[in-house]
Amino acid sequence: MTADDILAALEAITGAGGIKKGEALRAIHPGSDEHNLNADLMVIPRTTGQVVEILKFCNQNAISVVPHGGRTGLAGGAVSAKGEIILSLAALNRIESVEAAAGTAIVQCGVTLQALQEEAAKAKLTTGIDIPSRGSATIGGMISTNAGGMEAFRQGVMRQRVLGLEVVLPDGSIMSDLAQVTKSNEGYDLKQLFIGAEGTLGIVTRAVIKLAPVDEFTATALVACETANKAVSLFQALRHNRSVTLLRTEFMGERYFRVAVEALGPASLAAFTEAPVYLIVETEGLDQQGAQSSLEDALAMAIENDLVLDAIIAQSGKERNDIWNIREDSNVITRAHPHGYWFDISVPLQHLDAYIRQFDAGVAALGPDVKGFAFGHLGDGNLHICVAGENGNPDKDAVKSVVYANLREMGGSFSAEHGIGLEKKPELHALVDPVKLSLMRAIKRIIDPCNIMNPGKVVDVS
Repeated sequence: MTADDILAALEAITGAGGIKKGEALRAIHPGSDEHNLNADLMVIPRTTGQVVEILKFCNQNAISVVPHGGRTGLAGGAVSAKGEIILSLAALNRIESVEAAAGTAIVQCGVTLQALQEEAAKAKLTTGIDIPSRGSATIGGMISTNAGGMEAFRQGVMRQRVLGLEVVLPDGSIMSDLAQVTKSNEGYDLKQLFIGAEGTLGIVTRAVIKLAPVDEFTATALVACETANKAVSLFQALRHNRSVTLLRTEFMGERYFRVAVEALGPASLAAFTEAPVYLIVETEGLDQQGAQSSLEDALAMAIENDLVLDAIIAQSGKERNDIWNIREDSNVITRAHPHGYWFDISVPLQHLDAYIRQFDAGVAALGPDVKGFAFGHLGDGNLHICVAGENGNPDKDAVKSVVYANLREMGGSFSAEHGIGLEKKPELHALVDPVKLSLMRAIKRIIDPCNIMNPGKVVDVS
């Protein structure tokens, strides 16, 4: 089958407006990876029925399909190549319902996280999950990567936010499991196979999302701690403090904090107390004054108990935004130190201090021109790490040895919330239990025997 035959068949399914190639495709931003649009042919279905017909056609003709959401993924899961077809879910962007009484939403997979947050807010609800790329990350993409974010320690990751799914399988059949209830004990929970599968088993087209009450009255503080152990102790103290409801606790190592605050400001934060560890703590109260005073009292007690060196509590919306900006604009590290490698790991909290000390020592041993930066979500031990050289990339294998040292023995994970994609396949094959890996390959072969769905990502079946 020629390229023209393929194009004609796809246009017959979606219409000419559902195809982008050449200059029209190059006008689209590739997203987080410059190779995402290498296939040079994108099909944009508007209905689940069109997704069915596209996958039927591709399966019958052994044409590889690379699903795209908002192209915010950080592990190469959306990278495409010549001869493949990009299937963009951007047009499946309808919020079908938000049920205030049940605290649920039914959405098409191309809906962005921010759009759902804004619609849910009208019913005083929220998604229970938040990430900095909320404006472009889609619900389908977040399901496919099992996204986590800042609230995972109390609301769970995407796996816990999904009640039901509609999935189009590689042969065009539809698995409809759109239960709108938490308790649905109907045999194997097959929807879980597609959460975190990164489009390698099928296309998620619709989802039922569990919502949570919106945070109305919040207080935010920037906190300096002497050690990661004391930061963890503060986290636990706040979780057990009945006068505050802990919403978010974000971690920043000293080197990350200094680069971010000096580049992003303001001067008041740049002048904040020097410390090895910084946290952004956000809590909720019954009213705004109560939220502020309760957090102030809790931090005063923490200072008295030697858990905290210093703290700044935001007194306005602008001050809150300034504090959050130094954490959310993490690309500040890439702008300042472009010659580096990024990692996304999880460390059990009881080992966090030991891991940070081990990491700092390991980076120092790589040489004086190599710097390590760590930040992330303290509540679940998820660290985002960059190791960068001053004038060029450091040795990647040496960096990996530092980042992954003793991680498995500590009970941690080399892949926390960004997925496997292409980037972490070597780690998956080297570090994951071989029986688990064999089962993953078997599942892939059963559901996608022709290997058309995002081939080469996550696991190799050959």
